Amino acid sequence: MEFFLLFLVGLGTGVIGAITGTGGGIILAPILLIFFGLGPALVAGTTLALVSINSISGAIMYLREKLVDKRSGLIFALAATPGAILAPFAVKQVSGDIFKVLFGLLLVSIAIYLFYRSLRPSNVSLKKTSTVTFTVKQRQINTGTEIYKYEFNESLGTMFNFFLGFVSAFFGTGGGFVRTPILVTAFGFPVKVAVATSIFALSIYATIGAAVHVYLGHTEWMPTFMATAPGLIIGSLLGV
Repeated sequence: MEFFLLFLVGLGTGVIGAITGTGGGIILAPILLIFFGLGPALVAGTTLALVSINSISGAIMYLREKLVDKRSGLIFALAATPGAILAPFAVKQVSGDIFKVLFGLLLVSIAIYLFYRSLRPSNVSLKKTSTVTFTVKQRQINTGTEIYKYEFNESLGTMFNFFLGFVSAFFGTGGGFVRTPILVTAFGFPVKVAVATSIFALSIYATIGAAVHVYLGHTEWMPTFMATAPGLIIGSLLGV
């Protein structure tokens, strides 16, 4: 029964993670922490390993759809990698109660930010045609049926992802739940491109962070990883 429940959790998480560009860690980590009783290090390591599997699957699909801003994704991944390597060592030193408090504060902060942004009128207008065009300057993504043009501050985006790499590996969430809405609301990315690029970057640095967690013994392979991973893979394909 536990194996089946974990599979269903993976399936639902995979769908939501691929649609939103979050990788699903923001759902998996609280579930493993609260309902399956794993400690902070095991939660972070196991979740990030699952996020890695989910994001790789999603990234492959989004690359086929030609929605990934490859240059930005690689820059974001490189910026996030140092933090993703250091965070597994830091989470070992944190107690379960402190981990829960920090995680809760992070979630509340993001919720407040998204609520605030949702009350502000959008300054992006979409043309009701097969081609969707945004402000032209630095980036252009052509999927064959749609063209996305937009500009953003690359240096600021890189600095933001440097911090995000640590947060993602510390909590095991992958950080996509922070990056995707920030790329859309603060950096002006088209939604589809933000989701695809976030998943692409996540597939790189989450895998590196997960490898460090595995090395430190922070991964529960049975039943958590083995039961959840198949559901994540199927769910991510459906989500894309």
